[in-house]
Amino acid sequence: MSATLSVLALLPEDLPPLLAGLYEAPEEAVAWMAGASVAAWVALNDEEVVLGAVGARPSPRHGAELVGGAFPGPTQHAAALALAHAAQADLGRVYAFAEPHLWPYEALMGAGWGEVGAYRRLTGRMPLRHLDPPPGIVLHPLAAVQDLAVRMDALSTFEDRVGHHAVLPEFAADGAAGFDSHLSIIALDEQGQGIGLCRASIEDGLGRMDSPGVHPEWRVSGLRAALLDAVNARLRAAGITQISLDSWGDTAAELAHDLRLGLHVVDETPIYSAP
Repeated sequence: MSATLSVLALLPEDLPPLLAGLYEAPEEAVAWMAGASVAAWVALNDEEVVLGAVGARPSPRHGAELVGGAFPGPTQHAAALALAHAAQADLGRVYAFAEPHLWPYEALMGAGWGEVGAYRRLTGRMPLRHLDPPPGIVLHPLAAVQDLAVRMDALSTFEDRVGHHAVLPEFAADGAAGFDSHLSIIALDEQGQGIGLCRASIEDGLGRMDSPGVHPEWRVSGLRAALLDAVNARLRAAGITQISLDSWGDTAAELAHDLRLGLHVVDETPIYSAP
């Protein structure tokens, strides 16, 4: 590490103004990141000018996500590398969405990190097809299943994917994250347990959805495709012809499936993880 650069531990509650500067957003828009962080660090030069800052947000199966990064400029590479080393030294397994204006991938690779997934947004014309769910599985609009435990089971199917975080009860409420429970679809097994979920809404005439969450035991069953098709059917009934699909940590096979539907990637941010 350069003698003119140091990394200090912070309290997460000190992060909002730093994150606001990094993301060029109001403090209230990034306060949730600080609130979700369990540790934080700041990189300073010898004049105590802030070069970057990160918070660590726990992820159930992948250690912690680093939010924030390093400010663009001649010191960005060194600051990002120093922050990555500090977080890894304290927490072990960490990962970051390698947004190029905050995390130059060369710095992460220099820290020994490797690409483990990506955030992607795909868009395109509404696919026209119908697939039945696997035998024994029933699909319902989320609004028709009010049992919180069942909803939480369905939401937890996302937790093992890199880029996702522990679900909280408020995430299961109708309208959470702007999703429409009448358009969203939940999958139940023969015991009535939630084993899959595809959340959707309509925004400015576009069908917005998240890539479905599916219980690991059902990921090779065709349930993911059936959930997507069930949501598309409800969007079609509402007059929607164009859709947008967000995904975090989807597999290459899942991406290939979505591309075969005629969707195309319009935004992609790789996810890099410490070894």
